[in-house]
Amino acid sequence: MTKDSKHTRAGKPAPFLPRTRAEMERLGWDELDVLLVTGDGYVDHPSFGIAVIGRVLEAHGYKVGILDVPEWEPDGSGWKRLPAPRLFVGVSAGTIDSMVTNYTASKKIRRIDVYRPGGKSGRPNRATISYTASARQHFPGLPVIVGGLEAGPRRLAYFDYWDETIRRSILVDSKADLLVWGMAERTVVEIARRIEAGRTLSSLPNTCECVKKDAVPADARLVPSWEDIKADRQKLIELFHAVREENSPSSRTLAQPHGERVVLQHPPLPPASQEEVDSFYDLPFARRWHPDHDKAGGIAALEPVRWSVNTHRGCMADCSFCSITFHQGRSIQSRSEESILKETAALAAHHDFRGTITDVGGPTANMWGLGCKLLEKGEACLGRDCLTPDPCPALRLDKTTEGYRRLLGLVRTTKGVKHAFVSSGIRYDMLRDKKGELLPLHHDLVEHHVPGRMKLAPEHASDAVLAAMNKPRFEVYEEYEAAYKDECKDLGRDQHLVNYFIVGHPGTDLAAAIELFEKLLERNYSPEQVQEFIPLPMTRACVQYVTGKDPLTMQDLHIPRGERERRTQKSLVRWKAPESRELVELALREAGRMDLLAKFHAALKRSQHRRESARLDLDTCG
Repeated sequence: MTKDSKHTRAGKPAPFLPRTRAEMERLGWDELDVLLVTGDGYVDHPSFGIAVIGRVLEAHGYKVGILDVPEWEPDGSGWKRLPAPRLFVGVSAGTIDSMVTNYTASKKIRRIDVYRPGGKSGRPNRATISYTASARQHFPGLPVIVGGLEAGPRRLAYFDYWDETIRRSILVDSKADLLVWGMAERTVVEIARRIEAGRTLSSLPNTCECVKKDAVPADARLVPSWEDIKADRQKLIELFHAVREENSPSSRTLAQPHGERVVLQHPPLPPASQEEVDSFYDLPFARRWHPDHDKAGGIAALEPVRWSVNTHRGCMADCSFCSITFHQGRSIQSRSEESILKETAALAAHHDFRGTITDVGGPTANMWGLGCKLLEKGEACLGRDCLTPDPCPALRLDKTTEGYRRLLGLVRTTKGVKHAFVSSGIRYDMLRDKKGELLPLHHDLVEHHVPGRMKLAPEHASDAVLAAMNKPRFEVYEEYEAAYKDECKDLGRDQHLVNYFIVGHPGTDLAAAIELFEKLLERNYSPEQVQEFIPLPMTRACVQYVTGKDPLTMQDLHIPRGERERRTQKSLVRWKAPESRELVELALREAGRMDLLAKFHAALKRSQHRRESARLDLDTCG
């Protein structure tokens, strides 16, 4: 990256981007170019978006301040912690959507916020809107640009799960000047350049702007207005298809009326090149939380990723319930082997490093380097899915999987590295070649890179539910489960599979929930943690939840809505928990599955007997 601002700061990059005026003085700064506001505590690590944006701007010569947790100071002085910037204020709710951070899927208040100092909660609801209003008040006259995982999926009219209503684009509700959607590194630098040069921010790729009706481009694709969708929620299906189809550099601008104004969504940039992605991760991150947060006990969200290496961004799986496709994109944007090994060596040389790389992966670990000619241009093949029902033949699966195997080998043999684990999710349907044979990567994963447990996400056991989720059939999982156990036995490894399951997903009726229960009962497996479905804006599953139809097949789906139904589905997965017993029994009786009721009682007795035997053994040892 080149330092292209006439206000380039001399000297080395800042140890931390300043969050106070005192830090600015120590750096010799008398002004800021850009101020970034976030609801998270500041962690200078490449896994935290606001740090990446700040460091990218710094690398281009801009003086950047981080106004984190601005409401933290009890006297309300947080917004005065840093001066008004010269160019613009960038606002993000934080790493995660503020409503998901503040509330559980059952809409109960969370007591802990792992992205804030000491885990202390207090982030504003719909923080993007709240912070934009405060930025307007404290920094009048300056452009306010919003982005991040809260703003991006809400760039057009959307269904709000928390209020059970259709809300306007967050750009309209926040009254920001511009919304950046997707990965923002290249766009935010262009915004800074344009503002500095006195040029308009109109028609920037990866952005949304609000214009008068007479300013809508003639070739824009008109989508249902906020008012239309609010009056008829089935129109969300039309909006879903428009967003899905116009999601490439060659797409048309989308235009959505909101009263007398129109929100324009401009097409995305082409996927970032490998050189560009490398440059983002090669920046001088401190890889720790800001020292000001030491007294509060630090920021817990750092610990799982502090010694991890992110190999790529993007995910082609396109799971119905996940918003990664709409944020990071479908195309896999991979770092080079050289960049990854450079970061590995730097971690190994760190004085706090104890020899274990906790993860070498990304949204899906074994997608590093994967792609096809269309995806590499940022174009999606809407004629078929990349992985469902089977991996597309156009994907260079065997070649790139072997490349990931080589990469893992180089990471684990780096000087100072004792272990290099893969803790990101593994896509098990990508571990076989075109003949159905397990790829060599699988052997290496089991032998060297599983930290005792491999994480997999079958998500459910009902093929009907899995189809609604856009996940592989359960048969595919069962075949892999057997192969994994055989591999562990051959290698003499006492390793296990950790499964992720979702309850309450569209399409999950009582019969499907019991189908999953039966599979778990066969395995004597009752996971302690279960994910409860939340309809995230823009996702296919959100449209399913709101309309009762799958927008791709137009098939009617059962939608679990009531609290009792969702609790019952959760109990059927966590069937060993004492509080689950009554609901499991009621569900099995309602379904007429007395055969399973008897097996359930027998399994509980066996589990109780094992616990009592374990206690006796412990008492004897004591």
